[in-house]
Amino acid sequence: MAKSKNHTNHNQNRKAHRNGIKKPKSHKFMSRKGLDPKFFRNQKYCLKGMLKKQKELKEQGKGKEIKKQKQGKKK
Repeated sequence: MAKSKNHTNHNQNRKAHRNGIKKPKSHKFMSRKGLDPKFFRNQKYCLKGMLKKQKELKEQGKGKEIKKQKQGKKK
C-alpha cells in the first residue's frame, strides 16, 4: 500500500498575496461590551479631569513651559 500525503503548503502563500494580506481594521473607539461598568465610570471621570487640567494650563500658557522643563531634565 502506498503512503498517503501528510502535509503540503504549496501555492497557499501566492493565493494569500493575490488580494494582499491586510492588517485588521482599527476603529476610532474600542467596544465597551463586557467592560467592567465601575471601571468605565471611573475612567470617564478621570479623562474629564485630565482634559480640564490641560485646558487650564493652555489658557495660562504654562503648557509650553512644562514641555521645556521636561526636555531639560532629559539632557
